[in-house]
Amino acid sequence: MNGSRNWPEFLKKNSGCSGFRNFSPKAPPRFWVACFLLFVLLVYLGVRLIPPAKPSLPELRPIVVDAVVLPVAFVEEGPLDINRATAAELEKLPGIGPALARRIVEWREIHGPFRSVEDLLQVPGIGPKTLEGIRDKITVMPP
Repeated sequence: MNGSRNWPEFLKKNSGCSGFRNFSPKAPPRFWVACFLLFVLLVYLGVRLIPPAKPSLPELRPIVVDAVVLPVAFVEEGPLDINRATAAELEKLPGIGPALARRIVEWREIHGPFRSVEDLLQVPGIGPKTLEGIRDKITVMPP
Protein backbone atom coordinates (compact mmCIF):
# COMPACT_ATOMS: atom_id res chain seq x y z
CA MET A 1 0.00 0.00 0.00
CA ASN A 2 2.75 2.21 -0.77
CA GLY A 3 0.98 4.04 -3.64
CA SER A 4 -2.26 4.76 -1.82
CA ARG A 5 -2.10 7.52 0.65
CA ASN A 6 -4.55 8.86 3.11
CA TRP A 7 -4.49 12.51 2.03
CA PRO A 8 -5.76 14.24 5.15
CA GLU A 9 -3.25 12.37 7.30
CA PHE A 10 -0.56 12.95 4.74
CA LEU A 11 -1.30 16.66 4.75
CA LYS A 12 -1.28 16.76 8.54
CA LYS A 13 2.08 15.06 8.71
CA ASN A 14 3.76 16.96 5.91
CA SER A 15 2.05 20.34 6.19
CA GLY A 16 5.08 22.16 7.46
CA CYS A 17 7.90 20.74 5.42
CA SER A 18 6.53 19.49 2.12
CA GLY A 19 5.24 22.82 0.72
CA PHE A 20 1.55 21.93 0.94
CA ARG A 21 -0.80 24.39 2.54
CA ASN A 22 -2.91 23.44 5.47
CA PHE A 23 -6.44 22.96 4.09
CA SER A 24 -8.51 23.10 7.22
CA PRO A 25 -12.05 21.67 6.96
CA LYS A 26 -13.32 24.71 8.83
CA ALA A 27 -12.86 28.06 7.04
CA PRO A 28 -12.41 31.21 9.09
CA PRO A 29 -15.58 33.31 9.63
CA ARG A 30 -14.29 36.27 7.61
CA PHE A 31 -14.12 33.99 4.55
CA TRP A 32 -17.85 33.20 4.88
CA VAL A 33 -18.66 36.86 5.45
CA ALA A 34 -16.75 37.76 2.30
CA CYS A 35 -18.60 35.01 0.35
CA PHE A 36 -21.93 36.26 1.62
CA LEU A 37 -21.15 39.86 0.72
CA LEU A 38 -19.97 38.79 -2.74
CA PHE A 39 -23.21 36.81 -3.22
CA VAL A 40 -25.34 39.80 -2.16
CA LEU A 41 -23.37 42.07 -4.50
CA LEU A 42 -23.85 39.70 -7.44
CA VAL A 43 -27.60 39.38 -6.75
CA TYR A 44 -27.93 43.15 -6.46
CA LEU A 45 -26.07 43.74 -9.72
CA GLY A 46 -28.06 41.02 -11.46
CA VAL A 47 -31.34 42.53 -10.39
CA ARG A 48 -30.21 46.01 -11.41
CA LEU A 49 -29.11 44.86 -14.84
CA ILE A 50 -32.41 43.15 -15.68
CA PRO A 51 -34.46 45.60 -17.72
CA PRO A 52 -37.86 46.33 -16.22
CA ALA A 53 -40.74 44.62 -17.97
CA LYS A 54 -43.10 46.93 -19.77
CA PRO A 55 -46.62 46.64 -18.42
CA SER A 56 -48.85 44.94 -20.90
CA LEU A 57 -52.16 46.71 -21.33
CA PRO A 58 -55.04 44.96 -22.99
CA GLU A 59 -55.92 46.17 -26.44
CA LEU A 60 -58.65 48.79 -26.23
CA ARG A 61 -61.66 48.02 -28.36
CA PRO A 62 -65.03 49.70 -28.50
CA ILE A 63 -67.80 47.83 -26.78
CA VAL A 64 -71.08 47.68 -28.62
CA VAL A 65 -74.09 47.31 -26.40
CA ASP A 66 -77.55 46.66 -27.73
CA ALA A 67 -79.76 49.09 -25.91
CA VAL A 68 -83.43 49.73 -26.09
CA VAL A 69 -84.79 53.09 -25.08
CA LEU A 70 -88.22 52.80 -23.63
CA PRO A 71 -90.36 55.88 -23.19
CA VAL A 72 -91.33 56.44 -19.62
CA ALA A 73 -94.77 57.73 -18.94
CA PHE A 74 -94.75 59.77 -15.78
CA VAL A 75 -97.92 59.60 -13.84
CA GLU A 76 -98.40 62.94 -12.25
CA GLU A 77 -99.91 62.79 -8.83
CA GLY A 78 -102.50 65.44 -8.27
CA PRO A 79 -105.12 67.10 -10.41
CA LEU A 80 -105.11 66.82 -14.21
CA ASP A 81 -104.49 70.07 -16.09
CA ILE A 82 -107.38 70.31 -18.55
CA ASN A 83 -105.43 72.76 -20.74
CA ARG A 84 -102.70 70.20 -21.44
CA ALA A 85 -104.57 66.89 -21.12
CA THR A 86 -105.08 64.63 -24.10
CA ALA A 87 -108.40 62.97 -24.88
CA ALA A 88 -107.04 59.66 -23.53
CA GLU A 89 -106.10 61.32 -20.23
CA LEU A 90 -109.48 63.03 -19.96
CA GLU A 91 -111.25 59.67 -20.47
CA LYS A 92 -109.74 58.45 -17.19
CA LEU A 93 -111.81 60.99 -15.28
CA PRO A 94 -115.07 59.64 -13.81
CA GLY A 95 -118.10 60.38 -15.99
CA ILE A 96 -115.98 61.39 -19.03
CA GLY A 97 -116.19 58.99 -21.97
CA PRO A 98 -114.39 59.06 -25.34
CA ALA A 99 -116.98 61.33 -27.00
CA LEU A 100 -117.00 63.86 -24.17
CA ALA A 101 -113.20 63.84 -23.97
CA ARG A 102 -113.02 64.62 -27.71
CA ARG A 103 -115.51 67.50 -27.26
CA ILE A 104 -113.39 68.99 -24.42
CA VAL A 105 -110.26 68.88 -26.63
CA GLU A 106 -112.13 70.32 -29.63
CA TRP A 107 -113.65 73.14 -27.54
CA ARG A 108 -110.15 73.97 -26.19
CA GLU A 109 -108.69 74.04 -29.74
CA ILE A 110 -111.47 76.31 -31.03
CA HIS A 111 -111.90 78.71 -28.07
CA GLY A 112 -108.42 78.62 -26.55
CA PRO A 113 -107.33 77.47 -23.09
CA PHE A 114 -109.74 77.24 -20.19
CA ARG A 115 -109.44 80.16 -17.75
CA SER A 116 -111.10 78.33 -14.87
CA VAL A 117 -112.53 74.92 -14.02
CA GLU A 118 -116.06 76.41 -14.41
CA ASP A 119 -115.34 77.05 -18.12
CA LEU A 120 -115.93 73.29 -18.63
CA LEU A 121 -119.66 74.05 -18.26
CA GLN A 122 -119.47 75.67 -21.73
CA VAL A 123 -118.59 72.30 -23.31
CA PRO A 124 -121.75 70.56 -24.59
CA GLY A 125 -122.48 67.48 -22.47
CA ILE A 126 -120.90 68.72 -19.24
CA GLY A 127 -123.35 69.86 -16.62
CA PRO A 128 -123.00 70.92 -12.98
CA LYS A 129 -123.32 67.30 -11.74
CA THR A 130 -120.46 66.08 -14.01
CA LEU A 131 -118.31 69.08 -13.07
CA GLU A 132 -118.78 68.44 -9.34
CA GLY A 133 -117.77 64.79 -9.83
CA ILE A 134 -114.40 65.74 -11.38
CA ARG A 135 -113.71 69.14 -9.73
CA ASP A 136 -111.15 67.75 -7.21
CA LYS A 137 -109.39 65.79 -9.98
CA ILE A 138 -108.81 68.65 -12.43
CA THR A 139 -107.05 72.00 -12.44
CA VAL A 140 -106.43 74.86 -14.86
CA MET A 141 -102.85 76.00 -15.36
CA PRO A 142 -102.08 78.95 -17.60
CA PRO A 143 -100.54 77.88 -20.90
